[in-house]
Amino acid sequence: MPALDVKFFGGQVSVTQPGEGYRAGTDAILLASSLNAGAGEKILELGCGTGVVMLLAAHHLPDVQCTGLEKSQDMLALSRTNKAGHDNIEIVSGSIRRIPHDWHLQYDQVVANPPYFDNRRAVRMSAEKESSFVNKGLTLDDWLGAMLICLKPRGLGTLIYRADGLEKICSSLVGKAGRLRILPIHSYADEPAKRIIVQFRKGVKSESALLPALVMHDRGGAARYAPEAAKILSGKTRLNLA
Repeated sequence: MPALDVKFFGGQVSVTQPGEGYRAGTDAILLASSLNAGAGEKILELGCGTGVVMLLAAHHLPDVQCTGLEKSQDMLALSRTNKAGHDNIEIVSGSIRRIPHDWHLQYDQVVANPPYFDNRRAVRMSAEKESSFVNKGLTLDDWLGAMLICLKPRGLGTLIYRADGLEKICSSLVGKAGRLRILPIHSYADEPAKRIIVQFRKGVKSESALLPALVMHDRGGAARYAPEAAKILSGKTRLNLA
């Protein structure tokens, strides 16, 4: 499979990604930048792809222990190449359909960037990108259920998803998690949000909050990204979901 060397955080993090099909980008950076953890905490990523989220998170949080679960053999090969030199990152072959029993209730945090569509007819895309954007026999509920299974009591779950999926996320978490922190992500300030990052705490009933939005672009601005977004994407600052 042809591959590309993709640089993140101003060249500080280098990741080999597929030359064709889906390549992790802005969503992965935002998800990784939303994480905060203490030394020794265990973070699990479900569907880790080439390992971009874990590599970027480890750049900010070098003392955490990261585990990635991935079913694609092509992605596994790339992620294991990418994690070379990172002893705090482990890549495991498997699917969220069959979470290992010894992973139950074991992780301080679980993160995911689930496929954005449950129905292949909902979106047009190449066959190479389909597996990254369309669930095959799974649903968003399945992803959230797997996150909850792996989290310790009061553990944190974080995912990035389509903004119009917020109702599904909230419905799936009722009675199972609380203290939701919802970050809307807008392409432009005068347009509806297209993405959301949702963080939740397992087994609590604390009040939830809708956070100030992140706006990615300024209309008419000379720079590619709005100032705050540019700092996050370059690794100079992180998102605060507290």
